[in-house]
Amino acid sequence: MSVQPIIAAICCCLISMWVTLPVCAQDVEGGKQGRLFPPERIEELDEPREWQKAEQIMEFLDIEEGYVVADIGTGTGYFALYFADRVGESGLVYAEDIQPEMVEYTREKINDLGLTNVKVVLGKPDDPGLPENSLDLVMMANVYHEVDDPVALLKSIARSLKEDGRLIIIDWRIGRGDDIGPPLPDRVPRDAVEADAEETGYYTVRHHPFLYNHYFLIFKKKPT
Repeated sequence: MSVQPIIAAICCCLISMWVTLPVCAQDVEGGKQGRLFPPERIEELDEPREWQKAEQIMEFLDIEEGYVVADIGTGTGYFALYFADRVGESGLVYAEDIQPEMVEYTREKINDLGLTNVKVVLGKPDDPGLPENSLDLVMMANVYHEVDDPVALLKSIARSLKEDGRLIIIDWRIGRGDDIGPPLPDRVPRDAVEADAEETGYYTVRHHPFLYNHYFLIFKKKPT
């Protein structure tokens, strides 16, 4: 089932959610990687976000029918819906999140849409709990800066990726769009992400620079 006509109505806007966060939530004494978006404001994630350029991202990823894909930190399923359309009925999308409220919300949405190729999963902060050697592609979009222990999470993801599988990390740049998105102290520099990936057995395949506010990194596992 194609979900393109539905996506526009249920896209979410992370920019607005960060801009309007109360001061106490932004931690004026300094940012902290690992701070999650408050689930009581979940409906803000279903606002439009043209800035994300999701269609262009999908084109660069060249996802084929039958792929098995994981959307880590799916929130309300923004990218999961795009993936579901690309992988088709013969593929599968794991929409994973560690917050029960997000999982429940997304599961209801997927059921309402009648999608049979999306499985919503409640994961752990350091382990999405996905089958080993099963994934063609894993996406972490606007998520990395929220992860407490990224090295542990990347190791878990590596176990689930196929040998030629790809890991996609899209997150907020430092020095771009400073008035939107998460507070600057919360953001993780691109070189730190690449260092974490190197430490956990990945190598950088490519960086796509077309996103103004984000870096867009593609990794694969080093040959064993």
